[in-house]
Amino acid sequence: MATPVARRAGVRAMLDRDEAYDQDPKGEPPISVPRYRRALRAAIDVVPELVTEQGMPRSAVEAEAYSAGVRDALDTVVGVIAQEIEYVGIPDLSAGEPSRTDA
Repeated sequence: MATPVARRAGVRAMLDRDEAYDQDPKGEPPISVPRYRRALRAAIDVVPELVTEQGMPRSAVEAEAYSAGVRDALDTVVGVIAQEIEYVGIPDLSAGEPSRTDA
C-alpha cells in the first residue's frame, strides 16, 4: 500500500499531466470531469474514525481532542476545496437575499 507521501506525489503527478493536457490536448485527458467529481465527492464525504474504533487506548478527553483535530483537518480540506471552486452558499431566499442570478 502506498504511503500518504507517495499518494500525494502520485496525485500531483496526475494533476501535472492533466494540466499539460490542457496545453496540448491529444488523446484522452488523464483525468476526466467525472473522475474529478468522484474525487471531490470522496474527499468531502470522508467521515473520521472515532479513536475507539481505531483501538487506541485514550481517555475521554484525549479521544475528544483527537477527534476534534481530525474533524478540523477535514473541515480545512473541504474549506480549501470550496474556496478553490469558488463555492457560493445557497442563499436563504426567505431572508430576502438575492439569488446568485439576480445579483
